[in-house]
Formats: sequence, structure tokens, C-alpha cells
Amino acid sequence: MLARAELLGFYRIRSVAARSGLTVHEYTVLAELLLGRRAMTGAEVAETVGLGTGGTTRLLARLEERDLVEREPDPDDGRRLLVLATARAREILWTDVTDTGAGRIVTGVPAEWVDWFRPVAGRVLDVGVRRIQEMRDREHRDRVRRRRQRAAGP
Repeated sequence: MLARAELLGFYRIRSVAARSGLTVHEYTVLAELLLGRRAMTGAEVAETVGLGTGGTTRLLARLEERDLVEREPDPDDGRRLLVLATARAREILWTDVTDTGAGRIVTGVPAEWVDWFRPVAGRVLDVGVRRIQEMRDREHRDRVRRRRQRAAGP
């Protein structure tokens, strides 16, 4: 079920990106900048999208040409540049980046039911996310343990 949800999330990202005339990588960088509400270094951008330095430089240059990001010197380290989303990026993408589709789910449901259900759904979602993370952490620990056991030999 998780794999299907991730796939549906990817399709949503791809369709929103295409509607905005962006690649998935460009959209991902802008969404991270807008939702994180902080500047990122080029290395952080590269890590976010999984590109090398050359690909990241070209991606940022394309976004800068379209006035969607700006690069400023890092006040703490003059050798680095910080990447920030512009007001134009916020204007174009904010609604799509923050739209969870929740409004469509509760259309036609009486307001008092929604008011009651909202905190319950939030708690259920929190527990579900926590359980999934615990499962992933456990799987990772098991893989590491098996690798170490194989490396140590019989």
C-alpha cells in the first residue's frame, strides 16, 4: 500500500510540475525551498534531487533564468551561494505545493462532522506515519545487522 501511495504522490508531483512547465527536479527544488522556508546551499539542492554538481548547476541556472530562484552569497561563508525561492515562484506554485486535496475529500460533509474528524484524522495520520518510520528503521537495522554478520563470516 505504501508503494502505491508513493507512486500516486509521484504522479501528482509530475502532473503539477508539467502544468507549471517544470521538470520534476525543478519542482522538487522549488517545493523544498517554499515549504522549508529557508535558503539551501547548492550541495543541499544536489542531495534533494539526487544530481551531481554539474546537473545541479544547470538546474539552478534554468530556474534563475525564469526568475524562480535567486542565489546570494552565504553571509557565514563567502565561498558558498545560498539558493532562495523568489516571490514569483511563491506566486506561481504556493497553492499547488500546499494543496493536500483534503477539501475535496470532505465536500458535502456537514461542518460539525469535519470539525470533529479533523483532530482524529490528524492523530491517526501521525500514528501511521510513526509506525511506517519505525518499520523502515527496523528494516534498515536488520539489513545492517545481516551485512555485518556476512562480513564477519560463519
